[in-house]
Amino acid sequence: MNRFSKIAAASIVMLLPACASTQKTTYHDAPMRGDVIGVDEQYVAAVERVARQRGTHVTWVNVPRKRTTLADAPR
Repeated sequence: MNRFSKIAAASIVMLLPACASTQKTTYHDAPMRGDVIGVDEQYVAAVERVARQRGTHVTWVNVPRKRTTLADAPR
């Protein structure tokens, strides 16, 4: 039984880091220097226009965001 306990403990020790490493952390959504993240006005307008045509009301919980470069941002 002592040998089985050592094998089981070694297996768990080897498997736990493998499970923890499956979640990837990426920074591709982080704003880069010169990027501006603002409300995607065109998408919001399009959705609200269709909602008005259908007689419904839109309540934005998380307003859609759009990344633009500093050169393309409206002033």
